[in-house]
Amino acid sequence: MYPTCTYFFGAATIMPTRRLVTSVLLVAFGFGGSLVVSPVANASASAGCQYKVVWPTAGVYEEPNPYSAVVKTKYAGDIVGAATCEGASYNEYGYVLVTTDAAADGRGWMREGAVVPL
Repeated sequence: MYPTCTYFFGAATIMPTRRLVTSVLLVAFGFGGSLVVSPVANASASAGCQYKVVWPTAGVYEEPNPYSAVVKTKYAGDIVGAATCEGASYNEYGYVLVTTDAAADGRGWMREGAVVPL
């Protein structure tokens, strides 16, 4: 009976210390990570996301699903993109956001496989 109580109290005194160390490390790594990532994130946000079309022809969809209306067609070598880097998926299909005047809201979606990031 004593070993169980000793083990329990031993674990109880060690756990808060481990939690404190873990919390301190998470804060330290989180702060350090934000210093390193922040300039890159700001540069990426200001530049937006740009893609090059690699398929011979690729549709720009009104909504991110294969059954949505194709509002525009892009061709291999065309550069597309948007001010923000957004993605969506529908079943096994992945989509990236592109800006287009042809869509009602100015936002079109292209299949992820049809483009490569620049």
